[in-house]
Formats: sequence, structure tokens, C-alpha cells
Amino acid sequence: MGFSGSFIVARAGRPLTELAAIRASDCVPLWSARDGEWQILQACPITDPEPSIIGETRASVLVCHVVDSDFATVQAASPDDLSWQCALSPEMAGDYGLPGEWIGDSVKVSERAAAWARGAGLQPDLVALRAALVAECDPLAEDLVFALVHALGFRFRDAVDLEPPAV
Repeated sequence: MGFSGSFIVARAGRPLTELAAIRASDCVPLWSARDGEWQILQACPITDPEPSIIGETRASVLVCHVVDSDFATVQAASPDDLSWQCALSPEMAGDYGLPGEWIGDSVKVSERAAAWARGAGLQPDLVALRAALVAECDPLAEDLVFALVHALGFRFRDAVDLEPPAV
């Protein structure tokens, strides 16, 4: 059995774990990394942060849900209402029964994703973006999440394991 959980990417001046939208999501943070004010947070189990996260951060947000390390669903939104969604490892996602409209057309999704990234102040790599959208996990869908995030223009580093909250 593989990893099932979420990767949340947002821009904030403080740790994502301190945002009300994340605290309300009932997740256990596992690790995080930074790229300037942009952060990525890995959390378990699969969780959707409150929709208020865009209002709270006033920035674009990307959420990837990994299912058993086999595929990932991706949702992105921005304060100016530019949004997109897709599935990484599309054949596997289809095998799990994810509807085709969720999987998306890689060319159309890559164009919207690149526009979203540019709107967030990033420099996406369209070739790498399209490659990430059509690739199948080999062996982990988490690797596709990182390929997608990199193709969008993020350069996360200095990963930190997070202590689970005291119960």
C-alpha cells in the first residue's frame, strides 16, 4: 500500500501549518519546503484545505491528492478565478474510475496550467508540463507531483520534517 495524502502549494509569509484554512482541514502535516514565500506542505490523510485559503493568502493555490501512490488529482485556483484540474498518471486514474472530464486533455490543461503559473509570477516549462501530464507513475505518483510542481516553475528546497501535533 502506497501513500495517500495531499500536497498543498501556497504563498504565505508564515508556515502553511499556521493558516486557519490548513488548521481547519483536520490533517497531519508531514513535511514542508520553501521557494521564497511559496511553500509546499505534505499532509496526511487526503485533505482539502478550506476554500478560504486563497482569501487568507491572497495568492494562487495548488492542491494535489495522491491515492495509494498510484495517481493524483490536481486542483489549482487563483484570486483572479483562473482555475484548472487534472489527474496525474491518467491511465491509472481511469482504471480507478476517475471520470474523463477530471483527467482532462493534456494540451488544454497544460495551457491553462501555464497561464495559472505565469499569473502566480512563475516561469513554467511547457514541454516539461505536458510530459508530466501524460506520464504514468513509475513507480510513485508522488514523483509526478514533484515533476508537475517543477514544470510549473517552483524550486522548493530546504525540506523540513514536521512534528505531528501533540494530542
